Amino acid sequence: MAGAAPLGVTDAMHRATSLRAAAWALAVVPLAAAAAPAAEALLALPPSMSASRSAPGDPLQVIAQRRSVRRYARAALPLHELSALLAAMGGPAPQLSDAVRIDVVTQAVQGLATASWRYDPAAHGLQMRVRHDGSPRRRSRAAALDQDVIGDAAVVFVLSMARAAFAADPSGPARGYRHAFLEAGLVGERLYLEAGARGLGVCAVGAFYDDEAAGLVGVDPQHEWIVHFAALGVPA
Repeated sequence: MAGAAPLGVTDAMHRATSLRAAAWALAVVPLAAAAAPAAEALLALPPSMSASRSAPGDPLQVIAQRRSVRRYARAALPLHELSALLAAMGGPAPQLSDAVRIDVVTQAVQGLATASWRYDPAAHGLQMRVRHDGSPRRRSRAAALDQDVIGDAAVVFVLSMARAAFAADPSGPARGYRHAFLEAGLVGERLYLEAGARGLGVCAVGAFYDDEAAGLVGVDPQHEWIVHFAALGVPA
């Protein structure tokens, strides 16, 4: 309605997703690169083999049996399983957007410290960003509105979107914003399918505190937006 008062955050979201608002988005989205955390050596992950290659089965059955699992055993996840899951999530190349970033909080992974790591799909390796001493499960649970499924998981996957990357989308920043969310959904779906094929449990979580989530994985919310959590573990 002409002359209507702006609707705060709602109004901003309408403008951010409007294809007619490309000029406005260009003015606010591109940002200088965020200062990276103190450089850590890249940890090369073991070679991965997807479950579909190691144990061929019916992919339609995996899709049909896909479920969210909210109860996990305390068993630690083998490192080669995490390697395979990350390889499947990253895929050979982004389908719609290269703005999606994958971080993992390793709460119980064999051979890895309890920490937050940034996944590098090109090198298939992990770079530590935040070391979690003391009670890492308590911190991740608190970031996700005290949901037990996050605190009980062996691994928490945290997806974020790099603002400068989606602003550079060839179709414009408003379309890039949408493409990045769709890409995040595709990445999350790959996790469900690969984990299901391996007999592991996953539960996607959309409720979290933005600032706490950003601090959990060491990202600057002025440059990257956290958009998705997913818990993973051995089903109880």
